[in-house]
Amino acid sequence: MFDDGLRLRLESLNRAPLPAIAAPPAVRLPTATAPAATHADTRGKAPSPLRPGVVQPITGLVRRGEVVANGCGEHWRVCVPLEELWPGGEALVSKRHARLARGASGSLLSEGMAEQVGKAPVHAAPPSPPRRGERPAVIQNFVAAFPERALLLDLETCGLSGSALFLVGLLRPIEGRLTVELLFARDYSEEPAVLASLWQRVDAEGVVVTFNGKSFDWPMVVDRSRRHLLFRGQRPPAPAHLDLLHPARRRWRGELPDCKLQTLEQRICGRSRTDDIPGSQIPAAYHEYVRTGFEREMDAILLHNAIDLVTLLDLAMRLAG
Repeated sequence: MFDDGLRLRLESLNRAPLPAIAAPPAVRLPTATAPAATHADTRGKAPSPLRPGVVQPITGLVRRGEVVANGCGEHWRVCVPLEELWPGGEALVSKRHARLARGASGSLLSEGMAEQVGKAPVHAAPPSPPRRGERPAVIQNFVAAFPERALLLDLETCGLSGSALFLVGLLRPIEGRLTVELLFARDYSEEPAVLASLWQRVDAEGVVVTFNGKSFDWPMVVDRSRRHLLFRGQRPPAPAHLDLLHPARRRWRGELPDCKLQTLEQRICGRSRTDDIPGSQIPAAYHEYVRTGFEREMDAILLHNAIDLVTLLDLAMRLAG
């Protein structure tokens, strides 16, 4: 920058005013920004509850199994701990259930239970609708029955209603740990043995939990059992039945595009699958397994069923809360 005296002397020599000299542009320093979040930034923070993330593939599930024999023959049985399918899930479920149990009201298997399978008591009074913020009776009964007398159930079948079933997935406590138990028919002849093992695990005084099972899974179990004469004219046990499809619709239908299990799994539970087999391909994959014995697709089917059960438990706990 020039001072005024120097400018005047130069203008007198130049005999004309000097052009204005623009000030140099200001140097713009980079704005300090917060560093990108890293894994180290989140250390010590409590994880978001019941947000399990990406499902990791598990290979060799079929080979983990063992033969089970009963009065109807033999079948295959595979057990997978919940902790392997949902790391940290067992502790989260235990804590949530403890909170729910402290606030639960109502007795197990009340006469007015709306979702009970089989014939209702003749003199049962119709259940009164729950008040706002109050759990329905069937949810209360699930909380009271869980985990020892609650049985989460999901089937894989050879097609629509009336076709054979080949896989019964159960989530229940085994030796004190929540476990997914997969009862698997290695060929079509083992279906009666799978059903017989299922009925050995059904508690007539407990609660069966399904998703869309009131119209599909449980009626199919009863129908296929009758076809194989497992009860020979007697009435099968009729536990209470909690079908999560209906309370899920009531709870989230205004927030989600639909209430399919996969939508709820992704949008509500925060769980995603990387290499899942579509449900529409499962019957054909099973037929191919029976024909060839090739296990890769069966591993995918077993994992598909197991994760459905994990999501079923996750949703049951959320709806109960």
